[in-house]
Amino acid sequence: MRTATQRTVGPRSKRPTRARVLVAALAPAVMAVVAASVLGACTSAASDALSAGTASASPIPGSGQGSAGGSTGGPAQGPLPLPPAGSDGTAVQPQPVMTPVDTPRCTTTRPVTGKGRVPLDAVFPGAETSATSDPKETVPGPDAADRTRCPGQLPSGPHCDGLVPWTDLLPDAFVPASGARRLVGGYLLTMPKQAGNQAPPESSAGTKVVTFTLVDLAAGDPGGLVDYLDVAFRACARATPSTVAGVGALVGTVRSEYGAGSAEVVLLRRGTHLVWAALDGSGWEPGEQQRALAVLVARLL
Repeated sequence: MRTATQRTVGPRSKRPTRARVLVAALAPAVMAVVAASVLGACTSAASDALSAGTASASPIPGSGQGSAGGSTGGPAQGPLPLPPAGSDGTAVQPQPVMTPVDTPRCTTTRPVTGKGRVPLDAVFPGAETSATSDPKETVPGPDAADRTRCPGQLPSGPHCDGLVPWTDLLPDAFVPASGARRLVGGYLLTMPKQAGNQAPPESSAGTKVVTFTLVDLAAGDPGGLVDYLDVAFRACARATPSTVAGVGALVGTVRSEYGAGSAEVVLLRRGTHLVWAALDGSGWEPGEQQRALAVLVARLL
């Protein structure tokens, strides 16, 4: 009868072998190469992620995977810092900084503080259907005295294809160009009340319109506005000297904008105050224009 013999399997001999010696000798160099490879891969991936504005895959701690993919054979790298991300996962780009622009304040527009309002019923008593403006005045602004920041001058000659006073300048440009202390503009309009008449005023029979502008001149008229207007009225409206309500005037005619054959234009001056007006439309009765001009003289000059 055989007796079973138990065989104990122990660990292999720990005696150094040639292969183990070679591995031990090369291990430091291999680890250095692997570490450099891992560091280079992480740096490259982080740079690509930052430049592209998207999040790159971070190494998973403890997984042995580098950010460049594949086994690194070395310790896991920590997560890389990424730019802030929006709700959709894309990187948030920095917002541009807005620099305030120092715009010169050459003019100021405000409610009328002096002369400049003309009552509608004083010009068109008993008007049935009417319209009127809410006049505003334009005056030099805080920077108006600085001519390098607020330049301007009147045209070398009148633009006769435009509207009175033939400068083609809006109030904000006219005030610096003319050197005026104040400018006020307004209009008054009336037309017969006709049932079912939906036609605009410019094509409605019986319309009467007064447009006016008041200018307060600076001392000495530095912009030469008086001379400019004298030339413009004579050239563009063939105006001739006259007297209106006791005030010297230039009176001429221009093409009508409201269906009449022509419109009367008038330039009035009293001291440092100038007024020019246009009386247009086909509804004027004899004597009505003279009465309207007398109201302008009384209210504006």
